Amino acid sequence: MDLKTWKSSADFALRLAFFAAAPFVVVFAAELFPVTSAILQVALALLVFLFGETARRVLGKQAILRRLFAHQLAFEAYYRNHAPRPFLYYVFYPLLLPYWLVNRGARGEFFVYKGYTWPALCLLVVSLVVQYFRLCPPELHVREFLPIALGSLLAEIVVVLMFLMPIVTSVIHLHGQRAPRRLSALLVVGLISVGYAIYRVERRRDPIVSFATRTRVRLRSDARPDAALSAQRAALEQAAHALDTSAQALPTDGRITGAALELARAALLCFYKNDEAYAFELWYDQRSRLLTLFFPARRGHAAIWLSRTSAGETRHDPSLLSERARRAFAGNDAPSPAPTH
Repeated sequence: MDLKTWKSSADFALRLAFFAAAPFVVVFAAELFPVTSAILQVALALLVFLFGETARRVLGKQAILRRLFAHQLAFEAYYRNHAPRPFLYYVFYPLLLPYWLVNRGARGEFFVYKGYTWPALCLLVVSLVVQYFRLCPPELHVREFLPIALGSLLAEIVVVLMFLMPIVTSVIHLHGQRAPRRLSALLVVGLISVGYAIYRVERRRDPIVSFATRTRVRLRSDARPDAALSAQRAALEQAAHALDTSAQALPTDGRITGAALELARAALLCFYKNDEAYAFELWYDQRSRLLTLFFPARRGHAAIWLSRTSAGETRHDPSLLSERARRAFAGNDAPSPAPTH
């Protein structure tokens, strides 16, 4: 095997390994952060590139279509005139920030991915306004929402830089090299990875709680602590009643699922938004016979929790909790859910 063949094989092996892992990460990132629009935008741009002349001819016939797909057409034009760089350049692209900030060509490639056309910018603004009015008032205001929105946009950029650019440029590279077998192998591996990731997400008993949702739970609870406490008490009452009247087996020490958890989350809706209610969980402590509603701790923030005794009294006394409960509330324990019937 000569050096050129060896380098080509090693390059393809790296791309194959990346396609096996990266789509899996992207699927989970899409659950944690609102990056779906960026994924769709890049995927559409890639489709326009792959269809090449046909896409340009169809989209170029109508002025409205040219405006709507201006970003995708710019993407296609860029890679028609600029071959992708070596694969490892895109893998380590975020680390090359100083270079592509001062290099015009590298900076231009970045804006091919993250440049906003007027339709895309308007859509972004409208989506942010809808998110704000749907999820924030009356407890949260613009000053609380802006950091959440900026954090989401930053996460979108990170996903594009770290995962989408290597994926897209790999497809473009192999398409330009006229290597259909290798391109097909990459796409098959990527689809398997995406399918497995979606399967894992769907298999979860509860949806993944996004970064924005966790942030809003804390901000809303801090904004109106009395209303938050009242909602948590109502949730515990509903959960305790469901457990008393059902045949569900209680764990010795662990999480509660099933009807009790569903009713608790429904009761939380009197104060929390729907996705915020799903961030709460139930725990039963056999030693102290405590039923606890809790929102796990995250990154320096203490857990939000409230317990109910067997006599119906609500307590917030850490000394009553088992060590395993404390670990679970801190996000360091993942016991099996209680069995349901």
